[in-house]
Amino acid sequence: MCNDLIGMRQRLIATGLASLCLALAGCGEQGAGSTTPDDAPPRLGYEGASSSDLSSIPLALDPTDLEAVAARGVTLWKMQRAMRLGDRAFSSFVGVTATKFLPVVAIDRSGSSGEVAFYRWTEAQLEDGVASPEEAERWVVVSLTLDPDEVLEPQELGTRPNGEQQRMIAAMLMAQSAAEAEHRGARWVAHAFRERTPAGNAAQTRIYLIGSDDASPDLEFVVSDPGGRRDPAKISEQSLQLTAEAAAKLPLETPAERPGASTVARAVATATVTEKPVTIVDRGGNKWSVAPKTGQLSRQ
Repeated sequence: MCNDLIGMRQRLIATGLASLCLALAGCGEQGAGSTTPDDAPPRLGYEGASSSDLSSIPLALDPTDLEAVAARGVTLWKMQRAMRLGDRAFSSFVGVTATKFLPVVAIDRSGSSGEVAFYRWTEAQLEDGVASPEEAERWVVVSLTLDPDEVLEPQELGTRPNGEQQRMIAAMLMAQSAAEAEHRGARWVAHAFRERTPAGNAAQTRIYLIGSDDASPDLEFVVSDPGGRRDPAKISEQSLQLTAEAAAKLPLETPAERPGASTVARAVATATVTEKPVTIVDRGGNKWSVAPKTGQLSRQ
């Protein structure tokens, strides 16, 4: 991270949100980042497998579709850049704060603009130890452009997250809590994508936890949406993408069967700075080249 205030933000998230339980019931279904007003009343669950509630959510990323993985990696790289921009603007706008908050990045389809939304909980809301997604406040939003990387004036909103945003928040907190239980002292920057399951009949959230120091691994989680009162949200997939040691050196050696999106994101970031391709070595020893800027992934 770029400065002490940003490092302080990560420590606050790590210490303040990791131990909080999640109240997952009652999340609605409106799409995060959609044109639906933030104050629209959420509806519980989905109307059906073929309803528009699900049809607006893209299918889950196929890990064998390397073109799609590379595109997701480039998006994650842009989200990392957006987070750095948003962190700086947020720190200048809010100053030093002990408020418990969670930043969520969204990038538009063109990849040329986006926003970082900072959600917070009041001390009164956290007295019971529960960070309820529906109680979160959509506190400050920082809009930005990419290429050139610039921020607009932060806006303080004070609205509630819509249904899809609630589901994403809940999944991010669940994944971060599980990661911190397994990797004590590690710190991450979290990014999330809403997806339909491969079968297309339910929704899930894919979370990438990208280590923010040389003691933190890169992890990937999938959190399934709740299916009802007796079927709560749960972590359905979890994988290690890069060990803490591997993230700090080249080539990038992943324990995964093939390069994942977060590893591609690291590779394209380095490749763009150095203006030359970066190599990823997978679990089987296969070598992959990641091109600068485009993230194009090819077998060596």
